Amino acid sequence: MVVELVLLGAECPEERAFAGSIGAAAGGGLFAQVVTGAMFDAGAGRCQVTAAPPDADANMLLTAVKEAVERDSRLLVVYLGGQFTWDVRRRRPVLVTAGSGRDNAHGRGLAWDWVVSALAHGAGAARGESLLVVDAVVGAEAWASASFDAVGVRLWGRLQPYAPPRWGRSGAPGAVTGVGAVTATAGGFSALLDQAVREGLPGQPAVLDPAALHSTLEARDTPGSRWLGPPAASRLLLRNRAVLRGVLRETTGEQPYGSD
Repeated sequence: MVVELVLLGAECPEERAFAGSIGAAAGGGLFAQVVTGAMFDAGAGRCQVTAAPPDADANMLLTAVKEAVERDSRLLVVYLGGQFTWDVRRRRPVLVTAGSGRDNAHGRGLAWDWVVSALAHGAGAARGESLLVVDAVVGAEAWASASFDAVGVRLWGRLQPYAPPRWGRSGAPGAVTGVGAVTATAGGFSALLDQAVREGLPGQPAVLDPAALHSTLEARDTPGSRWLGPPAASRLLLRNRAVLRGVLRETTGEQPYGSD
């Protein structure tokens, strides 16, 4: 059995109110790079990575999850990145997708409860673990209203409030300007995880799971973010490079590359 990563980085660059979604695909790519490079008992050769295009519609994104649940894997990790808006009528958070506008994003987007339901229904039959990793920004109404419950699903991640610009068009990452410019973009969780794994965590075990990483990532984050999880006893196990460097120093007496 393999470790399977499904990357859902949904972006909507056409609507400035949803410019916080820009960077979701890159965040998913970085997450996969970190995990496959540091997996303790699998490595890149035993990790199967599936990435949905950033302009995929809700049906394509949900189908990617459902198909992954049906496959045999020791660990299934679904990375969900982008920007959440609020569906007023159904009272649920929705991940915006490409081509959405303020008036139709709730109908075109990927509902949070669809993803949770797909993973929860597959958990009973699956032989391995399913983990939902969230790396997204959240619009003001969804931030105030959404609970992001995930009953029956292991959950880990980070949400950050998003304030859209008052004027200007998005077009490309970093191109949104004006009063009240973008305060957050998707992919922040992946960046924090990448830093922690590259540097290693001195004093922590040689193998790091989400529970061991969580407090460090949260402490390094900017104020105001909302952290989800971590799951206990997860099979997502990453090597702690700080311990490896310590072993090399003890056995060879040499300083690791990049040290003073």
